[in-house]
Amino acid sequence: MVQPNLNALRNRTIAITRGRQDADEFFEMVNAEGGMAIALPTIQVVPKGPKAAADFLDRLKRKFDYCAFMSSQAVDVLFSHAPRKETIAALNKLEVIAVGPKTRARLEAYGAKVGLVPDRFSSAGLVELLSRRRPHGKRIIIPRSAAANDFAEKALIELGMKVEEVLLYSIKTSTPGEEWQAFATLLAKRKVDGIVFTSASSVHAFFEILGKISQNKRLDGLTKVISIGPFTSRELEKRRIEYLEAGEHTVKGTFELARRVIGKLD
Repeated sequence: MVQPNLNALRNRTIAITRGRQDADEFFEMVNAEGGMAIALPTIQVVPKGPKAAADFLDRLKRKFDYCAFMSSQAVDVLFSHAPRKETIAALNKLEVIAVGPKTRARLEAYGAKVGLVPDRFSSAGLVELLSRRRPHGKRIIIPRSAAANDFAEKALIELGMKVEEVLLYSIKTSTPGEEWQAFATLLAKRKVDGIVFTSASSVHAFFEILGKISQNKRLDGLTKVISIGPFTSRELEKRRIEYLEAGEHTVKGTFELARRVIGKLD
């Protein structure tokens, strides 16, 4: 059996389009392989406030079969503006779906019972999951970002489901700090071995920021580009950027792909 080289990423540098606080898992994995990780905050979450959370809770108390959380951000925004006990009581009366393990962990940390997680951690995975459960006539509520695409809503309606979405937050492009300047310098010198893009919105924000701070407005030949999933990939394709897409649409999945592409196995 081929054993992994624990220094597979030695002297390699990989950036991820997340702020440092949200990139702990990625940093740990890269550091364990002897590499250096760079956190690039690209977007900021802007909660719509208590009124939006109250609207969601009011709707949640109506008769729904499912509530689907598409990101850990939606979970944190909700519980930062809605009464925890009342929200948990309402959620635990229906089937809660978490689109991935991080989202599930956040829900469970607040006390919610997660009944379902799709095999593929994406909107497409959610649709696949529900398509196998006789969804016609079922009702689902989805708290989400104003920037999210409408793929899930349209696909679930086509399955015969009644879909309600509540916009809990929007996003805006982050203001670049010192880490961005350092990154741009390394990139220009071809010393960034890979960049992991974690969402479609992070792709847009990344190039908006890069265009402001650097003459390099493209990545052609400068580094390997890794996408976390299909919607992120689609945004990269719009910019004609060559990329590799992780088979598992998680940060861990992107790391494993980066390790195979950038690192070495004995």
